[in-house]
Amino acid sequence: MRRYHLAITVIGFSLAVPAVGIAADPLRPDASPAAVIEAMNAAVTARDLPSVKRHFAPGGVQFSLRPAHTGLGGAASGLTTPLEAHWSMIGPVLFGATKSYERQVEVLDARVEGDVATVWTRTRTRTVRGTPSVTKQDEFVEIYLLVRTGGEWKIGAIADNRRPNDIGLGAKP
Repeated sequence: MRRYHLAITVIGFSLAVPAVGIAADPLRPDASPAAVIEAMNAAVTARDLPSVKRHFAPGGVQFSLRPAHTGLGGAASGLTTPLEAHWSMIGPVLFGATKSYERQVEVLDARVEGDVATVWTRTRTRTVRGTPSVTKQDEFVEIYLLVRTGGEWKIGAIADNRRPNDIGLGAKP
């Protein structure tokens, strides 16, 4: 009988406590860090750059561990670039060079410690460009560092293990 009550208590508690990855309005104070990452990536797919950038913390950074595209050489500005400036540059290039660009994120891990959170994702992209259309798929891991500021989770840093590719930049399909 005691085990029965324990099982009911555990099941009841697990239903009452929201999971880390539950999607909610990412700008609500109770939105999870994972929901913010999912919303940011959905905004990229929707080609909605203002919505992408509203998820960034002031002073956020993009870690560029290697060039994004073949033939560009090393990162001229160093290991990091301001996150908003990074997306202000690549967003219009990406959206202008492609017919569609879809990002699907699978949350691999999400952890919260006070006002800091990390979210690891497996990110799959599908890019369509050119005439005739050429489709390219890619898969990589992204690590997001979020900070709770003004009652909301905001992206403070992004790093990934994406390999260089030739999408955009005038490369031949």
